[in-house]
Amino acid sequence: MIFRLFMIFLLCFVFTSTLFGQITPAFEGSLSYSFLRETTTNVNRHGWIGSAAGNVNEWLGVKGEIGGSYADFVNSSVYSFLAGPQFSAFKSEGMTPWGHFLFGVARSKRSVPIFFGPPVGTVLGTASETNFAIQPGVGVDFWMGSNFGIRLGADYRHSFRGDLRDLNYGQLHAGIVFRVGEK
Repeated sequence: MIFRLFMIFLLCFVFTSTLFGQITPAFEGSLSYSFLRETTTNVNRHGWIGSAAGNVNEWLGVKGEIGGSYADFVNSSVYSFLAGPQFSAFKSEGMTPWGHFLFGVARSKRSVPIFFGPPVGTVLGTASETNFAIQPGVGVDFWMGSNFGIRLGADYRHSFRGDLRDLNYGQLHAGIVFRVGEK
């Protein structure tokens, strides 16, 4: 259901963005706070996202994104390295809605303390894995000036694992965005 709604939203961007006449920036970059919820195990993580996008034309761009999210109580982390198309609707000076479909890898690492008792003590058992991931998402940039703004977004991430226990994540992020140049 979420994927279908995303595709409808994405198609609206593709077919309506060419009707508007705002100047298209050549490059966009952002740095955001991220809240990542692993829905499979109900683990909440806090972290960061950095992204850069080069716009090909007035509605299509190529985006790269890296991020890190951390949960202290289970000592786990998730790092993502994703890239793909970004669709933007440059329709007004004040805001720019966008959607993307990113793919790449998500690397997760978990460390669990194992207590063996005296004289050995506590040892950390660590496991890590790297999986292929897809991440559709949507958001909006609110421009405070011609080149600086606030970015709000939401993503769904699906991480494919070989043992048929795929991981699903929901992600919310908020941060700053800047743009350089014009197309």
